[in-house]
Amino acid sequence: MIDSMVRDLLDSRNVVVRAPNALGDLVMATPAFARLADHFGQERLSLVCLPAGVPLIQGNAWFKEVIPYDRKGAHRGMLGANRFAAELRKRHFDLGFIFPNSFSSAWQFFQGRVKKRVGYFKDGRSFLLHAGRPREMGDDGKFLPKYTGRYFMELLDEVGIPPGELRPSLPIAESEREAAEKFIAERGLDGGPLVICAPGGAFGPSKLWPPVRYAEVLNELHGDGAKILLSVAPNEIADAETVNMAAGREFPTSLGLDLGTLKAVYERAALILTNDAGPRHIGVALGKPVVCIMGPNDPRYTALPDVERGEVIRERVDCSPYAWPCQLKECPIDHRCMDAISVARVLSACRRELKVPN
Repeated sequence: MIDSMVRDLLDSRNVVVRAPNALGDLVMATPAFARLADHFGQERLSLVCLPAGVPLIQGNAWFKEVIPYDRKGAHRGMLGANRFAAELRKRHFDLGFIFPNSFSSAWQFFQGRVKKRVGYFKDGRSFLLHAGRPREMGDDGKFLPKYTGRYFMELLDEVGIPPGELRPSLPIAESEREAAEKFIAERGLDGGPLVICAPGGAFGPSKLWPPVRYAEVLNELHGDGAKILLSVAPNEIADAETVNMAAGREFPTSLGLDLGTLKAVYERAALILTNDAGPRHIGVALGKPVVCIMGPNDPRYTALPDVERGEVIRERVDCSPYAWPCQLKECPIDHRCMDAISVARVLSACRRELKVPN
């Protein structure tokens, strides 16, 4: 890319960012958001984000506007996509950064007449981009795994955005804190260290540690004096019910809380116990200790050792004929990578973070 194009991009006055879709990826993108805001200024930046992620970043100091892209509702299908493209066109964006790798996200900005588009050269979409970079390949010919937040930061490097700190963060409003305080009091979650357990995960069942084992750990921590909250999405009600049934008690759940209030509840936590899913990254962004139970996923996509507090628990297993970590949403054999992680090991890690003798 020639120097004149770099200067042109860096001098853009009206910039839009396409946020990643998954909540965990959205949190890991926040260092890149902060870096863009430091360079362009909040008054020049807008964000396109799925509705589920909007409360997570509401009240931020990075974007003047968050534009919800409701691909399952108002912007569903061809007519909905055209309607959303028209919304982008009327804003006359000079420059767009596209964090998702999909063809559709680049096509969306092309349809929206974003003048210059920056993204990774992937999924056959290079012709839609004015600048970007290919994904790095390893010696085995596969994509080289790296921390997802670094992946976004390296895209900004490509066009000369000044460097910034690789440390996720989340904004929390006082109104969200007040709502969280009320929720904690109403559910009887004060008076002891708050342990938030997230037994679900959107990726797929391969990531899930058995609910009965979560129940064993939570019962022990409850006996230690901890207050327990099950953090679950609306489609994870069954996970909470299964944990409570196995525990033989009704731990309160986060059902009914909006995500803005929930992140403020996370801010009050002494510990987050979770699968490798979005709640882990919320905890990291808020500086909370996290005990993360990881099975089939490559830890290099989510590891931030200089920032993350706590422990990521894994067990190396032989998954022949499959490679490990397999990155599969559903285990085709016997879920041995998760089954190999014992209650005793997880409980020990939790007690260490809570400073409770084992």
